[in-house]
Amino acid sequence: MYSSSLKIQIQISEELLSNESIQWSRVIKGKIKHAINFSALRKALESDDMSFVIIQRACKTISKIFNLVYSDLIENDYHSKIWCEGTRIILKKSDKSNYSISKTYRIITLLNCLDKVAEKIIAVQLSYTAEINDKLLNFDQMKDRKQRSVIDAVLNLVHDAQMTKSRENTLICLLLDVKEVFDHVALKQLIKILIKLKILINLINWVKCFLQNQVIDLAFDDKRQKSKKISTEISQDSSISLILFLIYIRYLFSKIYAKFGNLQSLSYIDDVTLYIERRNIDKNVKMLENAAKIAFTWAENNAVQFDNSKSELIHFESHKATLNQMIILLNNMIIKLKTCIRWLEVWLNRKLNFKVHVQTKIATVTRTLHSLFRLMNSEWKLNVKSEKQLYLTCITSISDYDVEIWYLVKFRKLQNAALRKILSAFRTLLIDAMQIEVEISSMKIWLDQKCKNYAIWIIKLLKKHSIRKRTSITYSFQYFIKLNLDLNASKYLNWNKMKMNVSWKAKKCKDRLTQIY
Repeated sequence: MYSSSLKIQIQISEELLSNESIQWSRVIKGKIKHAINFSALRKALESDDMSFVIIQRACKTISKIFNLVYSDLIENDYHSKIWCEGTRIILKKSDKSNYSISKTYRIITLLNCLDKVAEKIIAVQLSYTAEINDKLLNFDQMKDRKQRSVIDAVLNLVHDAQMTKSRENTLICLLLDVKEVFDHVALKQLIKILIKLKILINLINWVKCFLQNQVIDLAFDDKRQKSKKISTEISQDSSISLILFLIYIRYLFSKIYAKFGNLQSLSYIDDVTLYIERRNIDKNVKMLENAAKIAFTWAENNAVQFDNSKSELIHFESHKATLNQMIILLNNMIIKLKTCIRWLEVWLNRKLNFKVHVQTKIATVTRTLHSLFRLMNSEWKLNVKSEKQLYLTCITSISDYDVEIWYLVKFRKLQNAALRKILSAFRTLLIDAMQIEVEISSMKIWLDQKCKNYAIWIIKLLKKHSIRKRTSITYSFQYFIKLNLDLNASKYLNWNKMKMNVSWKAKKCKDRLTQIY
């Protein structure tokens, strides 16, 4: 398992060892224990058949050995060759017409569970380093970073667009998509970027050891290929892959900012957004076209490709749109202006009224709800508890997605239909009484609760967070403490304790109120 020579030789400059190197905290026992105990138990096993259940129980018994092994391996920049072995399974995507195209398949990788723990520890360390040091990542790069989610990415763009409209300017936005993200991470280029960022030599050696010694088996249609060594890509299923890719494209934004200081960007893994605010639309389009040329030139020099078919252009404004603008890329690909786009599963139209998004969600919820109704009408009818669980799992996950951004109460009728179906009730029965019986809050209260929790969550963010940078100075944790305001989010967890506008008929049922968790 172990090699006599733990360290891999890399030619680096003396600047890497200077005091300006990015600080790297030591691996402590708590991080190792957290990585083991908070791993998903239902993961497909590799050939060694060692699951996280076995590792967690072993860690309780011989925790000192686990702490010693992982600490020494990571601090001595070594990744075991046995842990680099994996199996990649090629699966067909459902509802595809032509399976002769590579895009109709997806690949999942079965990795060693001990390897996943080591990768998770390094990923957490890198994510923490990115929060305390602005040099590692651009502050608007999202995903695989603490307290940075899809909601934050979309809300940043919506906020900037709304502020632009308030200043009676136009914000024009170019959306680019990186093609086959993890297959285009060149090892040599990644090492150069880590050296340029002055990452410690231990981490650079560990990354090189991790990427260089990968051995995989391919499995497809009950056939298995012999093991093959690969060294030019990172696995999509690896815990550290996302943060490594964010580091890999970090200098793309630096190049654009150096040329266009007033241009802004947002990035969520492979979804890159460039936008600029000005009154003159034609000048905005010209500047974005030049920025796109810089992006495509950088991509060509760094073995990265953009998917031209997914590139989109939109501008946000209130007055009548002029739809004759376009951008011509380096490969002569023409991107025409659109009135509505979908970014990170959220539909954004020119006026930012979210009508298209809400209509799309209502249609999706309606189809899913009718499927549940067919299941509820079966001969082996489900009980109320199971039907409620199906509703909360399948329906609310769709209707509540990113509700903090668009907050419009449009799903009330669908929820009322679901309540009647769950209870087999008549249409004349009071909605408030059914909500109490099934223990499901009204849509308005539920959505209002999520928005309030998010507002309180923003207050507690770090000052470096992209959301906090876009909020008012008075919207801070210290300011609310001075005003003696209650910032306890737990009071929004139980809708029964909130002041609801319940009708006088429903108040007769107050003895049947039950606490909801």
